[in-house]
Amino acid sequence: MVVDDHPALRAGLRSLIDSDAGLRVLLEVASGEAAYAVYRPIRPDAVVMDLSMEGFGGIEAIRRIRELDPRAAILVYTVHNSQVLLERALEAGALGFVTKSSNADTLLQGIRKVAGGESFVSPDMLPALLDRHLPSGASQFKRLTQREFQVFKLLSEGHTLPQCASILHLSSKTVSNHFTQIRAKLGVSSPAEMARMAIRQGLVEP
Repeated sequence: MVVDDHPALRAGLRSLIDSDAGLRVLLEVASGEAAYAVYRPIRPDAVVMDLSMEGFGGIEAIRRIRELDPRAAILVYTVHNSQVLLERALEAGALGFVTKSSNADTLLQGIRKVAGGESFVSPDMLPALLDRHLPSGASQFKRLTQREFQVFKLLSEGHTLPQCASILHLSSKTVSNHFTQIRAKLGVSSPAEMARMAIRQGLVEP
């Protein structure tokens, strides 16, 4: 199953994956919510998941699908080469992580690996993988819970607190409490500061 909100990219992925004799795309969907909704009836051998999509996004979709099926084989396929997103995706349950700057053979290899239950990270992300437990600018995000990180990312992308509450299906009070915790843990005072921090870490595009 391919999960990406860009129709042209989904079509390109389908063409590439279907060109491999051992692989076939069963379904394309445009959001994390849709991926979660259709996962149970089709039970694909592997899921190729973008991270930056409307709605609750790829990381939350990974977490929910893995709760539904602990053996789900999910490969992140993203434009972001961020250590923070790599860590969050793996923590949520992804088996692999490939950047969209990788060549076609790397993506196909990643799909085959995760479908077989193995981990896979594209070569350009190996330094970030090795640095996961070393102090770095990304380490400050480890203070955030998974939910706080979701709120942080949505605010950094320009969503308001009420929009965050709607997207994550949380109360406004809960999101406001998360916002307070985020500011305290990261030492920021506004969504604008969060956006600048997110851009520096490669979490969102400028």
